[in-house]
Amino acid sequence: MSGDLSATIPALLVLAALVLWWHGWIQALERARVIAGSFCRKQHWQLLDQTVSLRGIRIARGERGLLLVRSWRFEFSADGSQRLSGGLITAGLRPLRVWGDGPDGRVIEELVRQSR
Repeated sequence: MSGDLSATIPALLVLAALVLWWHGWIQALERARVIAGSFCRKQHWQLLDQTVSLRGIRIARGERGLLLVRSWRFEFSADGSQRLSGGLITAGLRPLRVWGDGPDGRVIEELVRQSR
């Protein structure tokens, strides 16, 4: 009986870690979609396919320890016929910067909030 338990507990811990990782991934992806959509609406652009894709990920030191800095890419249309590229960077779930290569040049919005 104790042999079964010694194999079950590590398996459950691995499963729990995977579930937490997956939940964090979905939460970060949804946050990136919201940021990209909001940015596109401000510019009067249409976010295409309602999708955002991950371009890169790295670990950085934040105020409260280590966090994941993710680079995202998205596509949008300014006139309904042309696909243009944009991107954003998030640290954890906090947006840092979003940009789009619009028809009149690159539009950049810095989203880092200053500490008080």
